[in-house]
Amino acid sequence: MNKIHLDGYQKFKDVYFKDNKKLFDELAEGQSPHTMIITCSDSRVSPTKILSATPGELFVAQNIGNIVPPYEQTKGATQSAIEYAVNALKIPHLVILGHSSCGACAHLYHEKDENEKSVELSHVDEWLTLAYPAKHNAMLECLNNPEKNRAEITEKNNILLSIERLMTYPYIVKALEEKRIELHGWWYDIGTGNLEAYDYATKTFKKIEV
Repeated sequence: MNKIHLDGYQKFKDVYFKDNKKLFDELAEGQSPHTMIITCSDSRVSPTKILSATPGELFVAQNIGNIVPPYEQTKGATQSAIEYAVNALKIPHLVILGHSSCGACAHLYHEKDENEKSVELSHVDEWLTLAYPAKHNAMLECLNNPEKNRAEITEKNNILLSIERLMTYPYIVKALEEKRIELHGWWYDIGTGNLEAYDYATKTFKKIEV
């Protein structure tokens, strides 16, 4: 293992863990996170860092492109995480967290040149077919306005697509009807550190002001 990781681990044990021993004693008995976040596997996106959260606050599921598959699709890791968070942990907030410069969304538009060196991404390509509707909506939105940022529009449409997919999960619909859960769509700008939240009333993303 790279020494920098071991140094970081040592700092965690000597400082953070030691200073928060009571918290970790409580966490050893169980968890009760207040928010589930479904976000991208991108190394630049860390929900815990972005929200300055402590261990035990966030239940995080990560995959390529922060995608929520349809409920009827063969069960996988993301579906299992959602089911556990909503039905077992009873989390009151579920956030789809997308981000700028998303490689998954960019890959939707990639057309391999015949001279391009082959990279094995067959599983990625298959997974990203789930995001095609976000690509198609973005293309239509940009059709008569070339000045629009197609990448950002695709990323935000992808967030909304995942929220729509959550509505195919019967237990989420039930939780919404009983006002036990709220669904949120957030877009994180890596370069500025800004967060934008989807406003259901205006159907736009607005910068979160705190």
